[in-house]
Amino acid sequence: MTFLHPAFLAAGVAIGLPVLVHFLTRPRPVRMPLSTVRFVLKAVQQRRARHRLRDALVLLLRIAAVALLVWAFARPLTGEKPLVAAAAEGDGARVVVLDQSASMGATVRGVSAFEKARPVAGEFLSPGGGTRANLILAAAVPRAAFDSPTANAGALRDELRGAAVRPERLDAQAAINLAARMLAAAPQGHRRELVIVSDFQRGNWAAADFSSLPQDTKIELKSVADGDPANAAGRANVGILRVGMPGRVEQHREARVEIEVGNYSPAAREVTVELALGKGTYRVSGLCPPGLTTTLWTNVTPTEAGWQTGEARLIGVEDALKADDRRAVVLEVRPSPTFVLVTRESARPQATSSHFVERALAPAVLRQGQTVRGGARVVRVSPDKLDRDALAPADLVVVDHPGRLSAPAANLLAGAMRRGRAVLYVAAETVDATNLKLIADAAGGDMKMPVEFLPPGAGQVRRGLFLAEMRKGEAPFAVFGDSAGAAVGRVRFGGGLASRRLESGLADDVLAGFGDRSAAVVVTPCGAGALGVFNADLTASTLPSSGAFVPLFSELVGRLTGTRAGRGAVNSGEPATALLPPDAGGAAGLAVEQGDSGAALVDDNGAVAWRWPAAGAPGVYRATRGGSTVFAMATGVAREESDLRAMDAAVMQRLAAGRAVHFDSAAAAGGGQDQKDRAWAWVLVACCACMIVELGVLKAFRT
Repeated sequence: MTFLHPAFLAAGVAIGLPVLVHFLTRPRPVRMPLSTVRFVLKAVQQRRARHRLRDALVLLLRIAAVALLVWAFARPLTGEKPLVAAAAEGDGARVVVLDQSASMGATVRGVSAFEKARPVAGEFLSPGGGTRANLILAAAVPRAAFDSPTANAGALRDELRGAAVRPERLDAQAAINLAARMLAAAPQGHRRELVIVSDFQRGNWAAADFSSLPQDTKIELKSVADGDPANAAGRANVGILRVGMPGRVEQHREARVEIEVGNYSPAAREVTVELALGKGTYRVSGLCPPGLTTTLWTNVTPTEAGWQTGEARLIGVEDALKADDRRAVVLEVRPSPTFVLVTRESARPQATSSHFVERALAPAVLRQGQTVRGGARVVRVSPDKLDRDALAPADLVVVDHPGRLSAPAANLLAGAMRRGRAVLYVAAETVDATNLKLIADAAGGDMKMPVEFLPPGAGQVRRGLFLAEMRKGEAPFAVFGDSAGAAVGRVRFGGGLASRRLESGLADDVLAGFGDRSAAVVVTPCGAGALGVFNADLTASTLPSSGAFVPLFSELVGRLTGTRAGRGAVNSGEPATALLPPDAGGAAGLAVEQGDSGAALVDDNGAVAWRWPAAGAPGVYRATRGGSTVFAMATGVAREESDLRAMDAAVMQRLAAGRAVHFDSAAAAGGGQDQKDRAWAWVLVACCACMIVELGVLKAFRT
């Protein structure tokens, strides 16, 4: 226990006053002439014993009352003593880190956490004496007021007054590392202090590491999160975490929009989301369980092709954080797809692999009583005529029985994938192993295949193969649901290539495998595009005659082409990079609609790259040519900011890596659990109680 005014303890000498008064007022013996002395002596003896007990009790009560009064004036403080005092003495270096991430905008009882944090941080920016201070405003990228601690307290306070909440995620580690560099530069023997003022949100601080700080650094953690359990409802928050469209979105074709909502409140909430997209407005409602995320969805039918933008927003929700109640949406609506089929086989209808593939890419549908082909268009290209112009209209390039590809053709396919195209390779012949190796070499580090495809070994007959393993929860097998095993269980495959596992690639990219342990279906990213490999000869398989063929192939095509359907919102304040579609042309003549956003469009290896050192405030940003949008990107608050739950003090102690740390769990409330200035009131109550008891004693012993 410490005291706010320890000088008053010197008044403890006043405790001797009741003792002095007691001895000065003791009754003196009085001589009285009396004949019957024996009876009087007996009465006096009885009365003296009673008075001695009374006097002792009164003396003790008076001593206690004076001692308690002195103690109350000294203002005792309970709880732990902070390691860093606002007014410091001696030479030292102090760094104050103020969290200005989106979660600090959470409002409880009409006051945001950041407004609580500002005066707390200000107390430590004028230490006085030989201590110098600095201020770091921490969000996605920490920004220091000065390069090193300074004695210019006025400039630090001006910087603090101009600070505001940013719609960004906190990079706690970057702020700690920046503070560590400043403190490490302090002269030897100087005191090193780090003060962090934050809501200490779990999503931001769970992985923080203080080991980069000098070992002698004193760490003071000031939490402005509302720690009152009775006000849990006030900290409740509901936010839109993601808006996405799985697969390819086409004009005049119904598509599914998924809206992920997080309910970080103690009770289930009925949530309504309004989605404004293009010229349409949609509403979707659902019950969100407490502490979980829920995906709501609705179907939309885009009537116009091109880039569609909009916004999803919560309707009628009262919560602590308003920044995540809205989320920008960007969607690329494509016209009916065009597939380029690279093959040396004839286009005449016959039982060839390319004919089966063509029918799967553009299946027959019944429309107005007539059997017609769907809106998809298939363009056959001979391998020796493959060039950039031939690939220009392709939404997907399918390679089936091409023979041996030339090195320029392999480079062309790798470049198309690097710029955002998808390639589906049907590996049926031995030469396909060589072609896939050429494509992988041309892609270089942009593609890491999970397996290497090899020609079958001598005497190995690939016939009667079946799918022994498959990722049933992912495309293309998710379309069959729980009956995926029954749908493809009786299908037998033939032809294709052997495979060998490569440690440099991801095992998850292998979506299915045959009973002989070779890969059956592989999808792996390559630059901004992807490569899919279907390892079987369709003419030697029973798949084309089964009911699973068209849905299986359609889902595989959708997985490959869906990567360009729409990008989720990138996190505001963080670096972002995207490759524009090939039809956007060169960087010359392109412009970013919001010119002050810091985004740059540059030519990069035959493509145009959108490079953003720090993504702008939540909203929609467009790349235009002549006033027409060729690419769009949405920004939003990081999903981690929606969960307002704070870290426990014990966890923050462990993160300190053995350094001296003090966690003030309610700094904005004037101390909270640490250094409470309330004990003096109870001490005064005890003092009054002593005086009341003294009156009772005097009354009880009256004669």
